[in-house]
Amino acid sequence: MSNKTVADVMIKLGNFPVVPEGAVLKKALDQMTLYKLGVACIVDSKGLLVGIVTDGDLRRILLGKQSPLPALLVTDALEFSSPQPKTVTASDSIAHCIDVMRVSRISDIPVVGPKQELLGIVHFHSII
Repeated sequence: MSNKTVADVMIKLGNFPVVPEGAVLKKALDQMTLYKLGVACIVDSKGLLVGIVTDGDLRRILLGKQSPLPALLVTDALEFSSPQPKTVTASDSIAHCIDVMRVSRISDIPVVGPKQELLGIVHFHSII
C-alpha cells in the first residue's frame, strides 16, 4: 500500500454527500442518510469546497442550540459546518492521509485539487 495514493482509494464525486452552498441543514442530513456517511461536503457554484458538516457537528448543534429542531433544519448548513476542513490531495500518499486523519481525529477527509475544487472524499474505515 506504500506506493498507492489517495486517488487510488478516494470515493469519487457522485458517490458521497455533497450539497450546494446555501442548502439547508435538512438537505445535508438527507444526503448523509442517502449515502450512509456521517459527513456532507458543501461546495460553491464553482465546485470549490467551502465547508463540511459531520455527525459530530450535528451532535454539537443539537446539544448547544436553543432553537427548536424545525428551525435548525431550515437553517443554512454552512452555518453549522467546519469552514476550513482538513483536506488532502489526490496525489498524497495513503500514509500521509491516514496520518492527517489520525492526528485530526477525523474519519472522513475531503480530497481537493489545487484551487480547492472538491474531487472526492476518503473514508478512514475503507482504507485501514
